[in-house]
Amino acid sequence: MNLNTLNLPWPLDPRLRHLIEQALTAAGVATETGGILSFRDSDYTPESGGFHPVEIAVGPGGQIEYITDFAYVGSPPHCDLAKEIDFDFSLGLFQHFGPEYPIRRGGDLFAIWQENFLTYHAQGTYAVSVEPMS
Repeated sequence: MNLNTLNLPWPLDPRLRHLIEQALTAAGVATETGGILSFRDSDYTPESGGFHPVEIAVGPGGQIEYITDFAYVGSPPHCDLAKEIDFDFSLGLFQHFGPEYPIRRGGDLFAIWQENFLTYHAQGTYAVSVEPMS
């Protein structure tokens, strides 16, 4: 599957683009349907920490709809996974710990997030699963 990044306000690192395209293609996801990629660190727990789960949605036509980084909030045993950082390109919004901002305000954080995510992925941190969009 080829990504269409015309809807993104900032450049997508070619390594991230390749990673997304490769995962969708390997899973047999068609451009017409799109898919959701889930990146998980099986060792991530509220007690010991670890690498945050990440979800990337690619809609029909290959446009990235959102990239969400999750984190545990609360104290064990009363904690849940919640959105920590959310880049919602389809709505033009950026969230960091809840409040919404225009997407353009998230550019610096996106650059940092993107580099960190690619570094963690290169270290073999994540198991990747892909589901077609319904």
